Amino acid sequence: MDTEIPKTAIAYIHSLGRFTGKPGLHRIRALCAALGDPQDRLQFVHIAGTNGKGSTACLTAAALRAAGLRVGLYTSPYLVQFYERIRVDGAMISDADLNRLAGRVAVACESLTLPAGESIGEFEFTTALAFLYFAEQGCDIVVLEAGLGGRCDATNVIRTTEVSVITPISLDHIAVLGDTVAEIAGEKAAIIKPGSAVVCADGQAAEAMVVLRHACEANGAAWQEPQDCRVLRCDLEGAAFVYSGQGYTISMPGRHQIQNAVTALRALDALRARGWDIPVEAAVRGLARARMPGRLERMVDQPLVLLDGAHNAAGIDALGRTVDELLKMRRLHIVMGMVQDKEYELCVRRMARRADAFYACAPAADGREVDAQTVADIAARDCAAVQACASVGDALDRAVSAAAPQDCVLVCGSLYLIGEVEKILRPRQKTAE
Repeated sequence: MDTEIPKTAIAYIHSLGRFTGKPGLHRIRALCAALGDPQDRLQFVHIAGTNGKGSTACLTAAALRAAGLRVGLYTSPYLVQFYERIRVDGAMISDADLNRLAGRVAVACESLTLPAGESIGEFEFTTALAFLYFAEQGCDIVVLEAGLGGRCDATNVIRTTEVSVITPISLDHIAVLGDTVAEIAGEKAAIIKPGSAVVCADGQAAEAMVVLRHACEANGAAWQEPQDCRVLRCDLEGAAFVYSGQGYTISMPGRHQIQNAVTALRALDALRARGWDIPVEAAVRGLARARMPGRLERMVDQPLVLLDGAHNAAGIDALGRTVDELLKMRRLHIVMGMVQDKEYELCVRRMARRADAFYACAPAADGREVDAQTVADIAARDCAAVQACASVGDALDRAVSAAAPQDCVLVCGSLYLIGEVEKILRPRQKTAE
């Protein structure tokens, strides 16, 4: 590995590759050790699961910030800017800090002796860099989202955690994690540490719950029991609900976001039980302020343009239920693109059957994208008005041009697609302002 950082730290990090050796924690352990194990100077809320990790992490971090804590937030992937992945008190890491710390991590990589044919990968490098940054910034607590799975995920190098959070588990990344929900749950459950608290999102499959309960008991971890939740309102502006006798509001639409908010509140309950001072009113303020891009994000009002990064079966099902509930009175123009390592045929068909018009496109996904014509051919089985578009921008322009002011343009599928559309629409928003 060349320790000279080319052009930008981000270009260097991306050049390292996604999978660079046998699955395991040996590489990230060696790298963190070479950096002085910065993760050992931090305290964590560690979040794994198939769906809802990012939203749950965002909601949890917002509440902890409102309580006056200095909070690190580590998430993946990013939508528009790499810097989104590493935040302290809501502010993204600066380019100067990223470049400076990348230099340190690159030098540490050079000092390692790894098995033949193995090297530090992109996610391992970024995770180690984030630990350095959070320790340097004096974070009181870090909300840490696992990248892929749990057992062999680079974030699982941490030795202890205050709370282990498991969001809903379903089939995804089956080539890596296993082809049953129980197998995947076993991989996710590996983030549970001895003596930690454990929060498991409501609605888990029975076979996942068996695995998670067993992991909790085996580690002597404290299982956080759910409390009653009563939904007062759920619309395109967000939701209002009562949890454990207290009213809360969130700005992210969809009943699945209420579930994510309740999971975050249970994580806060678990922290309080461990001695953290988190006033209820801080949780109320934090959840109300939390924003997560690409989760039924409202970009334009007329026609209504929404972005949602649902890209696997469970995510598409949640999006479909929200569409059925909140958009049933609007004509629906769907812009959709997918990547090859997802259940793209199932996802496309489930959305196409809800569409009045469907615009297929291929996001730029490093060669992993499904071509637009393939997506269009799949969608045509369930929607009579389908177009294969030359680019993401072409698909978006066609959909917006065809939509009446009272219609909805829903952009969904791969997060690569959502990121591209964010880049297109953000400048237009600023111009409009």
